[in-house]
Amino acid sequence: MITEEKSSPIEVWLTQNNMTINCMIVRQDETTHHLDVDSLSMRGAQREMTGYFLREGYEPVGRWETDTEGESMRRFKLKA
Repeated sequence: MITEEKSSPIEVWLTQNNMTINCMIVRQDETTHHLDVDSLSMRGAQREMTGYFLREGYEPVGRWETDTEGESMRRFKLKA
């Protein structure tokens, strides 16, 4: 879980390699933080991370963007 002060906006990057999904949070100052992912599918991981950040006081900016390399990215910002 994110223990540092909340920042906004953030990018949430999900990458999948075989059955492993990794999550990296990128802040505006380019610092990163990794979160554990319990889901075994990319779609499940997207839902898991969206739910997590909604509970943390963020709101999504746009939809999940997915490329052919097995990466997904979504931006979030703190709710006003």
